[in-house]
Amino acid sequence: MQLDYLTGIRGNGALTYAGPERLVRISRFDLSEAELLRKAVQELADGVRTVLRLNELPFVEGNGYTLDMRKGEEDEGLSTADERAFNLVLTGGAYARMLRAMAAYSEDGVHGGTWLTEPSGGIALLFSAGGSF
Repeated sequence: MQLDYLTGIRGNGALTYAGPERLVRISRFDLSEAELLRKAVQELADGVRTVLRLNELPFVEGNGYTLDMRKGEEDEGLSTADERAFNLVLTGGAYARMLRAMAAYSEDGVHGGTWLTEPSGGIALLFSAGGSF
């Protein structure tokens, strides 16, 4: 599983891209890694964890980026101060929606990507097995 930050995304002329210009992408994972991440997010949603640091999970390659997930009273979304370290603060209900979106990746043959958050502060979170969006 790989964690990346992409910025300045544009269409290539043949393909029109209308998504956010900045995104944190969780990609290049197999079924077992998708399930392990889903379980870790479930622990966060259930209050078993207070913070989930993706780059500290043994199956995540951070590529110099970090993503910390926390449960909050309000959906604050995805933020960053330096475009290397990212923070995601969502309510339990928002994490429940995220878990439903991630559930599809527990099945063999699922391709493409799904947006796990709406762009907040201009940054969105993408979950994509192969990296596409």
